Amino acid sequence: MDKTKLLSIGIFSKLTGVHIKSLRYYDEIGILAPAYVDPDTRYRYYSFSQIHVVDAIQLCIELDIPLKQFPEYIDPEQKQVHYARLLAKGTELAQEKIRSIQERLDFLQEIQAELLRNQALQRDSRRKTYRLPRKTCFTLPYTGAQNTVDYYKSISQLFHRIKHEGLKPKYDYGLLLLYKSTTGEAQQYVFADIDPGSITRPDIPGLVVLPPADYCFLQMTQSAIASAPQLFPELFSQDYDKVVMEVEPILEISSTSSPLLEIRCSLPPAGKRPGGRTSDRQRAEAENFQY
Repeated sequence: MDKTKLLSIGIFSKLTGVHIKSLRYYDEIGILAPAYVDPDTRYRYYSFSQIHVVDAIQLCIELDIPLKQFPEYIDPEQKQVHYARLLAKGTELAQEKIRSIQERLDFLQEIQAELLRNQALQRDSRRKTYRLPRKTCFTLPYTGAQNTVDYYKSISQLFHRIKHEGLKPKYDYGLLLLYKSTTGEAQQYVFADIDPGSITRPDIPGLVVLPPADYCFLQMTQSAIASAPQLFPELFSQDYDKVVMEVEPILEISSTSSPLLEIRCSLPPAGKRPGGRTSDRQRAEAENFQY
């Protein structure tokens, strides 16, 4: 072998900018074998054409293509690199990453809007009215209060079921009460807000869709969802189906030892409210704090 036409591993490392240990690792995993190994000294030597192979390997790393897949983009003798296929795969992975980042940004924006609403509620401790959008919730029956052993067991079971069904939870979870005015029945659940886009079939047991509605918000220091009729007497005196939620709100600074709780009670539909519509102040608050 004419070593004058080859590059030592040290020179090859400097030309490619890849550490010698990395070159040895590429050899170990079978994606870049030296062009020649001296049988006496065991020194590794590389050809000039292998610089392009290293470039392709580095491209795989930058595009998050697993190195174990690299042989799919070179011929058996490592003399040709299929850059078109490599770039197509990299483009696909980059687009997936962009979609994932955008989903996270959307999630953070929702939390930011929720934080702003709660900051406004903190500034004015009086009961306020805000509008919540349509919610798709995954539920499990539960009759107790929050911050108990049974509650945390139920929440754990709830998220286990969510994962099992392949659903994607959002940030809102807690207790849910559904009051039927026609029968006077009240059904209580633990619930978690679900991304509707993650639902692959509509017949998943436990899915509950809450239409967009105006809600009264009240903050409490302890779980009190069972006392909703006493907390919202003017609403429970009216004849309409009610939705009551009890959640731990997102605050600028939250206490882990004694978290604040928020109870939300839906207002009657506009046609059933005194005067037949929401007040101007309530409407303005609802529009300003939609999320």
